[in-house]
Amino acid sequence: MTRPRILCIHASERAQGNTRVLYDEAIKGAESVGADIERIYVRDLQFEPCISCEACHGTGNCTLQDGMAEVYPLLRVCDRFLIASPIYFWCLPGRFKCLIDRCQGFWYRKYVLKQKVGENPGGMERLGAFISVCGHPDGNLMFQSAEKVIKGFLNCVDVKLVHTLYVPGTDKPADILKKPDSIKRAFEIGQALARP
Repeated sequence: MTRPRILCIHASERAQGNTRVLYDEAIKGAESVGADIERIYVRDLQFEPCISCEACHGTGNCTLQDGMAEVYPLLRVCDRFLIASPIYFWCLPGRFKCLIDRCQGFWYRKYVLKQKVGENPGGMERLGAFISVCGHPDGNLMFQSAEKVIKGFLNCVDVKLVHTLYVPGTDKPADILKKPDSIKRAFEIGQALARP
């Protein structure tokens, strides 16, 4: 049986915080059922924002040469996707949104050139999970706003969002430790995402 390969994207600008706790726990869950893990820490990537040059419109490929070169292949070949992000001003952190914007070539490839983006070498359905935290005690509208962007991004790379975990009231770095049920749920999402 093929082991699922999961692309795990940590989108927080804070290296160690509430998002990281849930991210690590979800990865533990995935590894507990045999998944292979690819990790991306957006804060450590060196890349430029999309400059809207439209060079990708002819080929579906971005012409900027930077750290995104290591991200693009993973977006195409991984079987499953785990995205963990905090909420900044009702949506995703700026650097992560820039990463998503740099996938315009995939959008053009899929919707204009009518080409498949996901290569799907493992033969599995490409599925995704989105885990998010915010400081506001009732973050429903904020999570909904971010989820729309995540769904658009994942759909563009042929991935269906099937699992979500939203944890409000996590403003200070250790607040998530007071929410053991959410930590447990992150582990379970990792397990579910890793199953063929």
